[in-house]
Amino acid sequence: MHSNSPQSTPERSLARKSGLPMRQWLSRRRFLGQSAATLAVGWASTASAEDGEFESGSIDLRPGQQVKETGPRIVRVSVELPNLPPQMDGFRIAQISDLHLEPYTTARQIARVVRLCNSLQPDLVAMTGDFVTYNARPAGKLAEILSELKAPHGVYASLGNHDFQSGHENVVYALEQKGMPVLRNVCRAIHTDKGVLHLAGMDSRYVSSPHLRSTLDSWRENQPLVMMMHEPDVADDLAEAKVHALQLSGHTHGGQVRFMGLQPSIHRRAKWGKKYLAGAYNVGTVRLYVNRGIGTVGVPLRVQCPPEVTEITLRSPELRRALAKV
Repeated sequence: MHSNSPQSTPERSLARKSGLPMRQWLSRRRFLGQSAATLAVGWASTASAEDGEFESGSIDLRPGQQVKETGPRIVRVSVELPNLPPQMDGFRIAQISDLHLEPYTTARQIARVVRLCNSLQPDLVAMTGDFVTYNARPAGKLAEILSELKAPHGVYASLGNHDFQSGHENVVYALEQKGMPVLRNVCRAIHTDKGVLHLAGMDSRYVSSPHLRSTLDSWRENQPLVMMMHEPDVADDLAEAKVHALQLSGHTHGGQVRFMGLQPSIHRRAKWGKKYLAGAYNVGTVRLYVNRGIGTVGVPLRVQCPPEVTEITLRSPELRRALAKV
């Protein structure tokens, strides 16, 4: 009897490795068992993920088709950025988010994301938070892997709620030691041979209200602005302040688990990630893009929410107007 009990030593050992309390780990385990039973009805399952690197990663569910686990996808979007000079038209940003190294996302998976990101040859890389999950112990290992990211105009980060909950000082130190600045309520001018782009980063909304005034103290309204902000619903605050900008966010994982393609109900969505779930939105004066992220939280599973690397091409409205007159 004792060996089959949920309180047995192997169960406790697995719970400790997951970083979750025993009761929470058991709840997640039961959920996975129920999910597996659900997937077995009506669909067949493939044995492993693409390249064998995302075995517990994403699952696409479509009626009448097989379940197929897939690796990270490249999503390409073009965004017209107010005040972007014509010479900077075509400037490309690679966005990655919600890496969540450990307990479910592995170093091997993150390394694959880095290779995929580098294959895009972006001008700049923006990482929008949640580098770790329950503790900051993996931060050094993660920073070592991310230091392989290549972009001529830099690799920048902002922090997410899990970073603060896990020990953000360690995350910031690890990233900056490897040459990746963490923008905490500050705006930085990115100088290129074709013009200047202003890149800002704000701390997670879980920590405090948005520090818009202090963050944008050096920014002027006639300058192109990209804002890194982990939680997407903060776009409402920027729009209310009449800030013309592109906001890059993550946080929602796109819902992470979306059976039959249905979006999760509002009460199941993350705080400050309830209105804008995934993809592109126009929010007043703000262009918002919400990345689905790479890692997972709660369960090592994605359903119809594949991990994502986003390539964002900035377009100049001035150039568009000039071409329209030709």
